Amino acid sequence: MTAAKAAETRIRHFIRCGRHDARMREEVRCAARGRQIRKGETEIYSRTISGTLSGLNAETVTVEANVTFGFPVFHIVGLADTAIKESKERVRAAIINAGANFPQERVIVNLSPADIRKEGTHFDLPLAVSILTAAGRNCGKIPGEGEKCAYFGELALDGSVVPVKGILPLLIDLSASGIQTFFIPAENLKEASIVPGIRLLPVSALRELLDHFAGTRMIRPVETGRCRKADIAGTGGTYGTDYADVEGQEEAKRALQISAAGLHNVLLVGPPGSGKSMLIRRLPGILPPMTWEETVEVTKIYSICGMLDAENPLMTERPFRAPDMRITPASLVGGGMRPKPGEISLAHLGVLFLDELPEYSRQCLEALRVPMEEEAAVVVRTGGKVIFPAKFLTAAAMNPCPCGYLGDDRRECTCTQYEIARYRARLSGPFLDRIDLFVPVRRPDRISFFEDDGNRTGMSTAQLREGVIRARSAQERRFDREPISYNSQMTPGQLKKFCRLSEASEKLLAEAVRSLALSVRSGHRILRTARTIADLEGKDRIEERHIAEAIRYKKEDGKR
Repeated sequence: MTAAKAAETRIRHFIRCGRHDARMREEVRCAARGRQIRKGETEIYSRTISGTLSGLNAETVTVEANVTFGFPVFHIVGLADTAIKESKERVRAAIINAGANFPQERVIVNLSPADIRKEGTHFDLPLAVSILTAAGRNCGKIPGEGEKCAYFGELALDGSVVPVKGILPLLIDLSASGIQTFFIPAENLKEASIVPGIRLLPVSALRELLDHFAGTRMIRPVETGRCRKADIAGTGGTYGTDYADVEGQEEAKRALQISAAGLHNVLLVGPPGSGKSMLIRRLPGILPPMTWEETVEVTKIYSICGMLDAENPLMTERPFRAPDMRITPASLVGGGMRPKPGEISLAHLGVLFLDELPEYSRQCLEALRVPMEEEAAVVVRTGGKVIFPAKFLTAAAMNPCPCGYLGDDRRECTCTQYEIARYRARLSGPFLDRIDLFVPVRRPDRISFFEDDGNRTGMSTAQLREGVIRARSAQERRFDREPISYNSQMTPGQLKKFCRLSEASEKLLAEAVRSLALSVRSGHRILRTARTIADLEGKDRIEERHIAEAIRYKKEDGKR
């Protein structure tokens, strides 16, 4: 009888007799392998570094592995989610297929700190490294915690390392904590190269990593920080559409320019075929280019969602999101069992387009009220809350009635008063109160299908964008020492400081609030809009005509 068979027979005998002496079982198992246990040699411990995401922020996680002589089991503790717990079989198969031996002892892995929930498949690689280090199997010398190395990567069953989501925010936050060397999936290399001042080692397979540690085939480190501010200069607004293609609608273009200049929410109301959607879809083209900090912030959000282009991972254009009207509140605002950014966060620093606004569910529209004010989406769960940034420009479009032809001079409306009232009641007063510009859009009087570009006289995207950039520059100087960037963000105290009115202007504003039965919030929004109109004209002082134009855009709300 072989030594292993004899050891197995003795262990079964101990169990049948009720003798659960762990030390005796360890001695039997080690004797079967020709080893002798010495004092203090029953456990082998190792640890590696990784990270976990909470919203857009990452926290350092220490992956601790403990190999104890005993029955072969594999446990993962430390508040891990289902994806991490299921990684046990992936890690086991990947280690074996990489040519290493998975330890046949009791393996316990702890993800520290244990009071923070860990999510994501990127823990596969640090799990494998910690286990092989603790077991001392075919690894050679593996960098320890003192060398400040972190590992990220999902393992396939054949031992290859596949890309993961959220690598950019993980690297940014962990590098800020002092970690400089990162082992990452090779397919995430271009995205990770955005982070400056770190050392990246791209890994394609676990076998490749083990050879690197053994010194037989080294992984060449990659320099980072290739993408600089100069790389994105002037790249914003390349959407391939121009407002010069839109005939007429100069009033609507003017309103959209005001909206873009001060980040004011806008609603276009008009019959089908009047060009509402066409006007709004060109809105990102007149927004100013993103700064480097804004580019990185937007790219982090899309990295978490796995929506980056593998070849060009940097988001250089402002987002434009147009969610379907059947969207759920969780998909719009963000949420889920594992909270993820919603459409409003994907529209961060860009435009959120809501076409056919009344067709969205009441729950979705009401869920937008707080993010429109707070510029953030807060997802609350039992284990805490997650905050996603959501500073977006709301641009919506709707018909004036269910049939769409109320007030149209070409086609008669067929809706009853009850149907019209019911249709408009889908939009609550508090939601409409957060809209700054109500813009009526009528169908153009003349349409030419084959007009020469040289004969167009309307404002183009370049002209509108020039005014927007000029107004944004004025706001940048004004709010240089303030925690805001746009006129639409001004608090009541800042309104008093930056929006001083003449006696006639103040009287006009007070009369409009009274006659139109507007709330105090609406009065403040009129004042913010007037400030933006003055900035577009290059005026330091808000004049009476600026107040009058701002009231005209809000007056449409009063009519409804």
